[in-house]
Amino acid sequence: MAEIVSTEGLMAFLRTLGATDELLDTARRECRLDRLPTELILSGDAKLTAGDLAAQIGVGVDQVVGLWRALGITVADEHEPMFSERDASFTALAVHFKPNGLHSDELFRVLGSSLARVAEAAVSLYVQTVEPKQDACEADVLAWVKRLADTTSMAVQLGDSMGTIFVHHLSDAIDRQRVAQADASEPSLFRLAVGFVDLVGFTPLSQHASPSDLLGLIGGFEARAFEVASAHNGRIVKHIGDEVMFVALDASAGCAIAQELTNDCSEGIEPRGGVAFGDVITRHGDYYGPVVNLASRLAELAIPREVLLDGATASAGSGTFGFRPAGHRLVKGFDKPIEVFSLDSALTDCE
Repeated sequence: MAEIVSTEGLMAFLRTLGATDELLDTARRECRLDRLPTELILSGDAKLTAGDLAAQIGVGVDQVVGLWRALGITVADEHEPMFSERDASFTALAVHFKPNGLHSDELFRVLGSSLARVAEAAVSLYVQTVEPKQDACEADVLAWVKRLADTTSMAVQLGDSMGTIFVHHLSDAIDRQRVAQADASEPSLFRLAVGFVDLVGFTPLSQHASPSDLLGLIGGFEARAFEVASAHNGRIVKHIGDEVMFVALDASAGCAIAQELTNDCSEGIEPRGGVAFGDVITRHGDYYGPVVNLASRLAELAIPREVLLDGATASAGSGTFGFRPAGHRLVKGFDKPIEVFSLDSALTDCE
C-alpha cells in the first residue's frame, strides 16, 4: 500500500486503538501506519514476559518457553513483553494439563500447527478478497484502516469462539473412536475405510489457467469434499495438492464418499479414487499403515472417473454397491498382486 498521508481523522482513530504519540510518530516515519490497527489489536495487551508468566504460575521459565515453542510460537527473548493476562491463564491451564512422558508435547504441537494453518488461511483469504479492493488509489485511507481494524477484531472474536466448535468435534471424535476401536487389539489402531480422490488433468490445466481460476477450482473441490464426507459421517483428513484423503467408519460409507466425489467433473478435470478398509495406525489426527498405502496406490492406478478397491474392501461393502472385477494388479510397496475391483456406480457421465 502507498504511504499513508497523516490526517487528523486517521490519527484520532489510531489513538482510540491505543496508539501513543510516540508510536504514531515512529510508524509515520517508517511508513507503516497502515499496519498499526492489526498490531494494536493483536498485541495491545501484551505486557508480560515469559519470566512474568513463570513467576505467576510458579514454574521455571524454560517450561513456559518450551510450552509456547511446542505451540509453534517463537519466544526469542524471555525478557520481551509479548504475553497478555489471557496468555497467562492459558499457560497455567496448559502446564497443569500437560501429561508426563515421551508424548507430553504432542497435543500442543498438533494444536499449534492446526491453528497456524487457520491463521495462514485467514490472512490469505483477506489478501485475496478484501485487501485488493481497498488498496486502490482512490480508496479512502481512513475507511481502509477502519475496515482492517474491524476485520482483525472479527478474526480475534472468531478465535475466541473456537471452543464452541471444538466441543462438537470432540464429541464426534469420541463417537468415531468408540466405533473404530470396538475390536481393536491396540490403542493406536482404528478400523476404518480410507480413501483418496485426486483430480486427473489438474496439472496440465495449472500450466495455463489463471491463479484465480485455480483457486476457484481447488476451493470448489475442497468444499464439495467436506460436504460429502460430512453427509456420510466421514472426515476429511487432509488435502495434498489436488488430492483429498478421507476416512469413514465402514467400507460402504467410504465407497459412497468416493463415488460422489468422482462423479463431480468439470471441463478438463476428471476425478479418480481408491478405497481400502482395515486396521490403520492413528497419530495426530492422521492415519498410517498398509491400508492407507493401498488406498493411495489404488487411486493412482484408477482411470479417470473410476474408484478402485481391493477384494476385502469390496466384500465389506457388498450389498450396498456393485463391483466389477478389475484383475490382479502389482501395487507398489506390496509383495504380491492385489485382487482389484472397480466400483460400478462411479462410472457415470458428467453432465
